[in-house]
Amino acid sequence: MPVSPHTLLQHVQDRTTDLRRWLDTGENTAVLTAYLRDEPVDHRWLTTYQRLTHDLLRAVDHACPSRAPHETQTPNAGRPPDRR
Repeated sequence: MPVSPHTLLQHVQDRTTDLRRWLDTGENTAVLTAYLRDEPVDHRWLTTYQRLTHDLLRAVDHACPSRAPHETQTPNAGRPPDRR
């Protein structure tokens, strides 16, 4: 059974909220900054961060319909050829 786009977007918003709330608790934002600077972080913290990020990215992937590759138009598309 297909899931509505509204439901998929709600799932993305929920996962984003989960990650933001978690980052706002304790020293998580400071630890994220340390992690991004390649400083050592607690293994449990890193596992939780990676899980929440993975959940968010998976929700976004499910909410975005797969697109066919787009065709690149030439700069003079729709104009008659220049016959100088």
